Amino acid sequence: KLLLIGAAALMAACSSQPETGYNVNIAVSGDLAQLPNDTLIFNGGTKKAPFADTVVLVNGQATIKGELTTPTYYSLTFKGEKRAFKRFFLENTKVNVAIDAADPKAATVTGGATQTFINEMNEKQEALAASYGIDSLMKGYSKATDEEKAKIEEVYDKYQGEVDAFEKAYMEANPTSLYTLSYLASEVGNLPIDEVEAKLAAFDTLPAYANNAVLNETKEVAALIKSLQPGNQAPDFVQNDPDGKPIRFSDIYSKNKLTMIDFWASWCGPCMMLSPVIAELAEELEGKVKVGKVNVDDEQELAIEYGVMSIPTLIFFKNGEKVKFSGEKRKTP
Repeated sequence: KLLLIGAAALMAACSSQPETGYNVNIAVSGDLAQLPNDTLIFNGGTKKAPFADTVVLVNGQATIKGELTTPTYYSLTFKGEKRAFKRFFLENTKVNVAIDAADPKAATVTGGATQTFINEMNEKQEALAASYGIDSLMKGYSKATDEEKAKIEEVYDKYQGEVDAFEKAYMEANPTSLYTLSYLASEVGNLPIDEVEAKLAAFDTLPAYANNAVLNETKEVAALIKSLQPGNQAPDFVQNDPDGKPIRFSDIYSKNKLTMIDFWASWCGPCMMLSPVIAELAEELEGKVKVGKVNVDDEQELAIEYGVMSIPTLIFFKNGEKVKFSGEKRKTP
């Protein structure tokens, strides 16, 4: 009897221990026939280290369980769809995803310290946008006079300043949070590189980030950007000209006092607006400045190597050394 009681007590103790890892509970409300299908792709990792899991909805319900060795962000995509309808931060905790069948993009995610802050951030941003009347201001921006546009931009900057202050306060209080890492990864090309490296170094002391793909890739990008600081030699590359003839970059800048490379894409509105201006400058400055263009969709690795984080981006080189970097950074309308 003593042995039986002891075994029962041991089993009860084991069953009462908290679960480790993450537990993502998905619940869909509304008419399920409105969904693209009943299969969800659970994507995580990065471009260099991606992975995916698949789960099938049963009566609009599904559960995904696992355990993370390092925190990261994930996305949910319906099978066959090209774009994710929801992205969120995941940690080893319970997470609830509520999906409206009529509008999956409006899905809400709760659970985890980082995602809780994201939700607070979104609520703060929506409240500030309402108080400043941002929606109505943006609707009238395109038809506004220059004077009216200046006033709209002034209001927008105040609004954005409050949003940025809220975000900055969180990151200062949580310098090694997943959100802070995500911010550094997205802004690595827009922040002082020494500042980025110092903040990334803080994550090295944490075992949870020992094999974090986002951290490692951000470090790589930061190192590339640092190598491209003014005065450093530009990485060489080969690209075909409009006639399909391969041309080496070093052969171009070695024959020209000043070279400019325009990183662009056909879907980028500002890029297309800038394109005729660049073409006109290339013609006017022929013999003085050599102008080249790189389509980031065709040359993604090259864009990363040159630290291009947003487009349009213009990089100027003198004798192969980077002398000027001009990227699209402003957050105003």
